Amino acid sequence: MAEPRAQQSDDPHGWRQEARDLSAAVAGGAIVGMPLLYTMEMWLRGMMLSEWHLGAILALTLVVTFLSSLESGFRNDDTLVGTAMESVTSVGIGAAFAAAVLALVGEISLDSAPREILGKIVLQAAAVSIGAAFANAQVRGKSRTGEDPQDGGRPPEGDPEALQLRADVRDFSAVMAGSLLFTMNIASTEEIVMIASRLSPWRQVAIVGVSVALCYIILFASGFERHDVYVKSLFQSRAFETLMTCAVSLLMALVLLCLIGEREATSDLSTLVASVVVLGLPAIVGGAAGRLVV
Repeated sequence: MAEPRAQQSDDPHGWRQEARDLSAAVAGGAIVGMPLLYTMEMWLRGMMLSEWHLGAILALTLVVTFLSSLESGFRNDDTLVGTAMESVTSVGIGAAFAAAVLALVGEISLDSAPREILGKIVLQAAAVSIGAAFANAQVRGKSRTGEDPQDGGRPPEGDPEALQLRADVRDFSAVMAGSLLFTMNIASTEEIVMIASRLSPWRQVAIVGVSVALCYIILFASGFERHDVYVKSLFQSRAFETLMTCAVSLLMALVLLCLIGEREATSDLSTLVASVVVLGLPAIVGGAAGRLVV
């Protein structure tokens, strides 16, 4: 599909559009694949599978992402060649994202055997790749009011402050619901304590940084900045939207750990902080995803 001339003049080489497309793919992959990246059974299965099984999984992933890209994808290219290239890119994004998260949580490292690293990445990349291939359907064109409104739509009537308060409450509830959905089945597992126990302070800081970056990508790769603002203020800025989503998601992670987490996760302050950081990554992804459906 050809790009409009105005867009081509603003982006003659297509780099901005490519960056937006790849950001949408990362956002879609994170939403679909994040919960599985915290699953011990997937780690162990990746270590045990034979080369033949891994090759079959990779081939199956390519087929599924190709079919998914025909329906959705993350680029606007309807040709078979373009779709095939997009499916390969989706698998590459899935592998890179899975490797990055597994390295962050200490599940793979330079000391790990190459066969072990390959098995874990190939298996975990499957779900992330499929999420990337469905990026247009998942995250493109979303806003506080759902799909982008049609031209000529009339804004709601009423007191602007009351309307803004209602929108803000809806945002908070969406973040809480998304975080809860993504972390309810993770918070009670021993994986959280296992990961937290091997994280150094700098790695915890890195996880927080990646969490904030993913939150921003998920919110704004989707065009989330196109939403109704009834009372303009700092609270409607991109930075505040991102930090608010992260803060509420981390709070939900803390509450879940205290309620249903392993006892070791709350045994002392340092372990609690590390556990919140670990659970905060999927919680923030879930919180950002929740904002896309309201």
